[in-house]
Amino acid sequence: MSQHSKSTMAMDLVNRLNVSKSDLADCTFTADSQANTYSETYFDALYSGNSDPWQYQTRWYEKRKRDMCLAVLPQAKYDTAIELGCGNGVFSALLAHRCQSLLSIDGNNQAVQLAKHYLVDCSHAKVIQGVIPEVLFGLKNGLLENDPLSASDSAPAHQPPFDLIIISEILYYLSPNDIDTVIDWIKQKLAIGGTLLCCHWRYAIDGFSMTGETVHERLCQAFDGANHRADMATSHQTAFTHPTFTHQSQLVDSDFLLDVWQNAAKTVAMQENLV
Repeated sequence: MSQHSKSTMAMDLVNRLNVSKSDLADCTFTADSQANTYSETYFDALYSGNSDPWQYQTRWYEKRKRDMCLAVLPQAKYDTAIELGCGNGVFSALLAHRCQSLLSIDGNNQAVQLAKHYLVDCSHAKVIQGVIPEVLFGLKNGLLENDPLSASDSAPAHQPPFDLIIISEILYYLSPNDIDTVIDWIKQKLAIGGTLLCCHWRYAIDGFSMTGETVHERLCQAFDGANHRADMATSHQTAFTHPTFTHQSQLVDSDFLLDVWQNAAKTVAMQENLV
C-alpha cells in the first residue's frame, strides 16, 4: 500500500496507484470517517476503472511478498482456509492450490468480482462480499447465513474452526476495537494445529489511525501472550485444552511485516521429531 497526503489524497491516489483523475473527481475522502469505520468510498475510488490498483500482477514487490507468504506456511496443505481481505484475488488463486477448501472475503464489490474471476477454475474456493469484522459473525458453514448458495452442493463445506487464517494488508483499515474483535474471533475459530498468517505494509497510511507496526504489535501481544500464559499453566491443563500459540515465523522486511503463528505447542521441526 502506498502512502497518501491528507491534503492531496485524490492526487496521490492518481500518482501512486494509477487511478485516473476523472475516476476520483466525484469522490470525497474524510480522514475522520476512515479512521474508525470501513470506507466504502475509499475502496470504490481505488477500483474505479482499475482492476489492479496496487499492481499485484506487475510489481516485483508484490510477487516477492506473495512468494514469501506461501513459503513460510508451516504445512504443505490445509483442509479449510479463510482469507480476510482478498482484494482482486491474485494471491487467492495461489493460495487455493494449498487448500482443500478456501473462503475469501472482501468488502468491495468490484474486488469480489475480480477475485471470482481468478478463482473461476477452483471449484473448492468461494468469494463473498462482507465488511470485517461484522461479516465474520454471520458465517455459517463458511457462508453467509442468508447466502442462497449455502445449501448448494457446489458450495465449499467450510466448517469452523479453520485450519488456516490469512490476514494480509487489511487490519490497519480497522479501528483498534475492531482489530481486537478480529483477534478474539481468531482465538475461537483457528483449529488446534492450525496456522495464522498476518502480513502488513509498514508505512503510515494517512487517513487511518493504525499502521502495520501497531497492528503487529497488537497481534504479538495477543498471541505471544496467549502462548506464555499457556506455558505457565501447563501443569494444570491437559495439552491443547486451550489454545497454545507458537510463534513459528517472524519476518521483518524493510517494507512489510510477516508473522506466522500455529495453534500448537510444537514447531514444525518438533512435529517431525527433528528436535
